[in-house]
Amino acid sequence: MNQIITKIIIPMLLFQGCLFYSTRGSLPVHINSISLAPVVNESVEFAAAEILNEELNELMVNENVLDIVLPEQADSRLEVVILSVTDRPYTVTLSANFGMEEVEEWKLTIKTSIRWFDLKRDEVLFEKKMSSWGSYRPGVDIGSDNIDNDGDCPGDTNNDDCRCCSGDEKVDENDSDETGSPRESALSISVRRLTEDIVNEITNTW
Repeated sequence: MNQIITKIIIPMLLFQGCLFYSTRGSLPVHINSISLAPVVNESVEFAAAEILNEELNELMVNENVLDIVLPEQADSRLEVVILSVTDRPYTVTLSANFGMEEVEEWKLTIKTSIRWFDLKRDEVLFEKKMSSWGSYRPGVDIGSDNIDNDGDCPGDTNNDDCRCCSGDEKVDENDSDETGSPRESALSISVRRLTEDIVNEITNTW
C-alpha cells in the first residue's frame, strides 16, 4: 500500500515543480552578461543621467543579476533614455494669509524609455516606458518635512497620478532616503525607485 502511495505522490510533486518553473519563465541560456549603455538624457535635468548611471550600475552589481562587461564582450545590452523630469503640484492648500491656493507639496516625476537587447540573436528582449517619482516640500528639509517622500500607490503601475502614500512607511530621520535639500533628494528617490523597477523587469524575464 505504501509503495502505491509513494508512486502516486512522487509524480505529483515532480509535476508541481515543473509547473512552478514553467510559469516563472527562464532567461535564455545564451544570456550570461550585459553591457550598460550610458544613459541618454533628453530632459533638461543634467544631474539625472549621472545619478541614474551610478544607481543602476551599483544595483546590478549588488543584485548580481548578470555579469556586467564591456559592450564587445556582452551577450545583451541595456539602453535607458530619460525622456523627461517634471515637477508639478501634488498637494495644494488654501493660504490663510493670502486667501489663495498655494502648493504645499511637489511631485517630481522621471519618465524613461527602457530597452534590453539580445546581442547574440539580434532581438529585443523587452522594450517599455517606465516612470517613477518622489515628493518634496519646497524650503523644508526633506529629513524633517513629516511626509513619506517615497510613498507609493497600490495598483499605480506608472507611479504617476495617485495621491495615496503607503511607500516604505518610514518618515524623516527613520528613512535613510530622506536627506539633503528637498528637490535633489526627491530626484534621488525617484531614480532609486526607477532602478529597482528596471532590475525587477530584467529578473522577471528569467
